[in-house]
Amino acid sequence: MSFRRYIRPLAIVSLLALYSPEARADDLADEADLHFSLATEKYAARDFRGALEHFLISNRLVRNRNVVFNIARTYEQLAQYADAFRYYVQALELEPDASRRPIIEEAIARIKPNIAVLNVVTEPPGATVYINRRDLGPRGNTPRLLGYQGGSFKVIVELEGYEPEEVDGIQAKPGEQRTINLKLKRIVGTVRVVGESAGASVRIDDPAGAPACVAPCDLTLPPGRHRLYLSQEGYQTSEQDVNVVARQEILARYRLNPLSGSLVVNADERDALVEVDGKPVGFTPAVLNVQSGTRKVRVSLRGFKADERTVNVVPNQQTRIDLSLRQFEEVEAASRVAEAVEDAPGSVTIISGQELRSMGYPTVAEALRGTRGLYTTYDSSYTWLGIRGVNIPGDFGNRTLILLNGQPANDSWSGISYIDFSARTDLEDVERIEVVRGPGSVLYGTGAFTGVVNVVTKGRPTSLSASVGASAVENSVFRGRGSVQIPFGRDSGVWMSVAGGRGLGRDYFFPDLAAQGLPANSRDADDFNMGTIQGRLWFKSLSAQWFLHSRSKAVSTGIVGTQVGDDRTRYGDTRGIVEVKFEPQFSRYIGMMARTAYNYINYRGQFWYEPGGEFTQIASEETFTGQWGVGELRFVITPIPQVRITVGGEAQLHFVASQRGEETDCTVDGVCTPFLYFPGNPEDPYNPDAVDKHPYQIFAGYALVDVIPSDRVRISAGVRIDQYNFQASDGYGASDPGYDAYGFSSLPSPRLAVIVKPYRDGNLKLLGGRAFRAPSVYEQFYRNSAIGWLTPGQDQIELTPEDIWSGELEFTHRFSTTVSATAAGYVTYLNNLIAQGTVQSADGIGAGGTIVYRNNEAGILVGGGELEVRRDWRQGWMAAASYSFAQARYVGGAAPYPNVPNSVQHMGSVRGTIPLFGKILALASKLTVEGPRYDTSEDQQQTDPALIWDLVLSGQLDRGGLSYNIGVYNLADWRYSLPLAPDFASTRMPQNGRTFMANANLTF
Repeated sequence: MSFRRYIRPLAIVSLLALYSPEARADDLADEADLHFSLATEKYAARDFRGALEHFLISNRLVRNRNVVFNIARTYEQLAQYADAFRYYVQALELEPDASRRPIIEEAIARIKPNIAVLNVVTEPPGATVYINRRDLGPRGNTPRLLGYQGGSFKVIVELEGYEPEEVDGIQAKPGEQRTINLKLKRIVGTVRVVGESAGASVRIDDPAGAPACVAPCDLTLPPGRHRLYLSQEGYQTSEQDVNVVARQEILARYRLNPLSGSLVVNADERDALVEVDGKPVGFTPAVLNVQSGTRKVRVSLRGFKADERTVNVVPNQQTRIDLSLRQFEEVEAASRVAEAVEDAPGSVTIISGQELRSMGYPTVAEALRGTRGLYTTYDSSYTWLGIRGVNIPGDFGNRTLILLNGQPANDSWSGISYIDFSARTDLEDVERIEVVRGPGSVLYGTGAFTGVVNVVTKGRPTSLSASVGASAVENSVFRGRGSVQIPFGRDSGVWMSVAGGRGLGRDYFFPDLAAQGLPANSRDADDFNMGTIQGRLWFKSLSAQWFLHSRSKAVSTGIVGTQVGDDRTRYGDTRGIVEVKFEPQFSRYIGMMARTAYNYINYRGQFWYEPGGEFTQIASEETFTGQWGVGELRFVITPIPQVRITVGGEAQLHFVASQRGEETDCTVDGVCTPFLYFPGNPEDPYNPDAVDKHPYQIFAGYALVDVIPSDRVRISAGVRIDQYNFQASDGYGASDPGYDAYGFSSLPSPRLAVIVKPYRDGNLKLLGGRAFRAPSVYEQFYRNSAIGWLTPGQDQIELTPEDIWSGELEFTHRFSTTVSATAAGYVTYLNNLIAQGTVQSADGIGAGGTIVYRNNEAGILVGGGELEVRRDWRQGWMAAASYSFAQARYVGGAAPYPNVPNSVQHMGSVRGTIPLFGKILALASKLTVEGPRYDTSEDQQQTDPALIWDLVLSGQLDRGGLSYNIGVYNLADWRYSLPLAPDFASTRMPQNGRTFMANANLTF
């Protein structure tokens, strides 16, 4: 080996030898210097092993980065590359001079091809590295580069506070680098922090540090003693020491002592519910001891807008809230979404739950009587509702749509609108009644002709309770009920009720029949039975409601030629509804409503006629059964807060619509012969299986747009189109050419409403629209031919839908938060009205012929106006006075009467409630005045005016949960009669005189 080969290493060693450690006077430094000098000499003499020995001793005595580099270089000369690599890496770590680091890096790169490199990395770093065995000693701390000759290796790492990790079988060859990444698992114990109150912030070892968690929570901490600091707004701070054991769970329970202050809540309404942070805590006026800090206070009372405030309760001080609740009436029937009455696109009146309870109304009809523009007529079988001068006798009330929580409740045979005891047993489950005057087909299709009445039952109670009640009302009507409400959680629950009653009815006397020498008295022949089952189940946006009501009533007042005073003539009605509704809100921009419903109606009429001639007994029975399903899908899209778009479709499948009429005649010799007059067939007088079937379908689509261009203007526009498909049969379930099926599409049913607030306390509504009423199954297909038969298809006329156009201007001025005045004017035109008529029977027998229905040539034009002054409910006080004027007359074509029958021109009412002794005793009064009406007699006489004064005492006891009503209706015992349909023997029906009522309910 030449001299040149060694001259460069010798020069490097010589340069490194020039280093001068700090001057020290101790022996270790001197000895280290000595060994370094000896190592340098032996290195120059190429005694590398001897040089290595002295370099190692020198470095052990006094560690020095230059000595480390010399050790690495010596190992390289000895071809011990793995050891050389290890010391080169150490030298690089110790070298602070950036200019000298490239020399070391070059040396590392030079020997790398001769060794296998292990790059040991851990998370976290700083772990001690062992290779193959611990007893061989540590190889440094991670991250660490290690060099070896190659082979199979086992890497062991250890770090205090962490589980040791081992990786075996690592194969590495000279010239390659293997990286070993190890994530160390911390050695911890678990501290479960729980306490009496949730929400405490937990800090560890440092009270000023960031919160580690919010209790209740689990903490993972290294073993040893730690201090927990717990703090929460409104509580005193707490400290707690815990001793954490590795791999074990310990429980740390805490109790924070609350800081409290006094909160005084006053409202201008007593007994408003006060909630603090979502929890009910009392009723106004209230003095409450609550935790200090920021609290959310909500004060709510039925019929008023809830007031929500955020207050800061200071410890050991009094915080006071004085607020004025604003009455807030919402209506759903006007747009099928909840909205303020003043913003609703219709003429709306709300009969609140407070009025229902204070007056103790026994029926929906009694609650509606005296409402602006509304009047009622009772014909001894049903009560019919008139709206703005239209309530033609014999129309079954089918020009008014009755809703139950938005679900149409009219029947599917003649469109009867049930509003008395035929509708429900009592009103204890009713939260409010919404009245929307004017056309409403844009939302509901047929039947929403002159107006809509929505009976809204209680919604989603949040408290567990049960109640029982009993009452006696009107003419010996006795009722009992029970109910229960069970909340399953904040967003789920159920309530249900059952009620039943029996009425003995009243006696009747008909002067016009007596004047003709006909039977005119009906005594002890007006009884009825009834029962109602109702309930609601909900879970978040999914809800279901069910309703079943049945009534059987004697009708002994000479209907359709029956005997006056015979209680065997009876009407039986059963109405059932099951509805499931899903109303999710997908986002702030789009919501959906999907509903499906099953409806059931069953009618049974039994008629007993005056026997004569060869017959000693003549009786008939008519039945109708209807079953139908409803499906509806609606989307509400709100692209911007000022625009709301509603689009939807509805399908009704009336798969059962069956009617039947049967008569039985008994002769003097005791022979009774039954025969079918509907469906009738002379060749087969009696077939027990014959039923007239007319299933039909309705399909509809609608769209509405509500726009708010400014704070003072709202515009609502919409349209709906309905398609009807009727089917007909020959009475035996088969198609017959004589009974043609038919269908029709209604004209579009538009509505436009412009609502303007010209000033802060003014509200002007400009309303216009069209509605229709489709001919019912009864009107289109029913034939009452008890004295003969109709041949198939004889005089069958395809009726066209009725239609109505209406325009209205309504203005409301609010004098204060409680007092307002409303004035309204309107014009309404009704066309194609369907009315009763007769044709001669097919065999020519009988002068009366068969009842059929025709579209009238003449329409009805109604113009009118209304005034109302109202003081809203406040502290148990309420007052309202209204006057309504409606002038109805026939126009165009031949009119059935000179004057529109049963149309009230002048109406007025005054009603109010006065608290006499808080809520324990209140006095409610309603005075209703109605002008005369024309009857249906040939010379059209007018009835007498009516003045009805009702007076009721009511109250509620907090202790014991007792509520009660005691009162008298028609206090002055005003005697009056109202017009009847032509199918009654008399032209007028006496209405109730003075009646008494008592009602008590116990809630527990």
